[in-house]
Amino acid sequence: MVMQPPSAINPDTGLPWNVKTDSPFGYVPTLWVCILFVALFSLTGLVHLYQSIRYRVKSWWIPTVVTCGLVEVLGWSGRIWGSQNVWSQNPYIMQIVCTIFGPSFMTAAFFIIFVRIIRIVGPEYSRLSPRIYSYLFVGTDVTALLIQSIGGAMAATANTPAGSATGAHVMVGGIILQMVAITVYALTSIEYFWRVYRERPLRAREQDVNISSRAASPNSLEKPVARGLENLTLNVRTMVLGLIIATVLVYIRSIYRTAELLDGWGGPVITNQLLFDLLDGVPVFLAMVTLNIFHPGRLIPNDGPENGVMA
Repeated sequence: MVMQPPSAINPDTGLPWNVKTDSPFGYVPTLWVCILFVALFSLTGLVHLYQSIRYRVKSWWIPTVVTCGLVEVLGWSGRIWGSQNVWSQNPYIMQIVCTIFGPSFMTAAFFIIFVRIIRIVGPEYSRLSPRIYSYLFVGTDVTALLIQSIGGAMAATANTPAGSATGAHVMVGGIILQMVAITVYALTSIEYFWRVYRERPLRAREQDVNISSRAASPNSLEKPVARGLENLTLNVRTMVLGLIIATVLVYIRSIYRTAELLDGWGGPVITNQLLFDLLDGVPVFLAMVTLNIFHPGRLIPNDGPENGVMA
């Protein structure tokens, strides 16, 4: 049952309370939809937790994708709370901050998966070493998350509409930085796989250089043969497909959240519940399910005990 407004008249406007203009949501969140998404994110998150243990990738899968599922559950729980107390700022801030933060953890997993693929297929096709890519992409993602956290804190503690707007703009800055990182990662991936398919390495494979230096004469001009396509196995290709699907879904969601926050707290985008459900909840959930199906622990497993991903 939706909580009644605190009084018959809004003291700020002198008019009766109106959900559309006086509630921070601008609407009453539909309870069954919120419960459905809590159940869906709980389910996919628990499956990811099991898979992280089953495939021995706990050290990096739990802090990324599993954490994304947990934060999304918290965000949609905030919307359940808001559906029963639509006049309160607390559930509104809880849901908007959590649903903005959640996918940032998952994008870190995208970057790590791409680096693992580079190591398997061949670092010689990559402009930068896997280690540098790890620090560059994951570091940018962490920075974007920190910026979003600062913006969320500013919006949550603001006492004026201007302060809330400033916090929203800071959060937008974090989302845009995340979109830039995803864009660069996507372009880097396209160039990398183009080089693999065209057999155009940027440098010789290290083991080929060692073999060549031992077998060839000092004056030999023999060039090591690139073998990227040989390493692009069915499992790796399947992982690449899953990564593409999940990345596109999160990118669509990021475009929506940027437009939502730039439109302002009371704008037509942020106060449209259907847009939020279809362009935030659905893409993030489908991205998580995609990674359940195309799981890196199954398709591109470690060669031995669980190890660090930044090495």
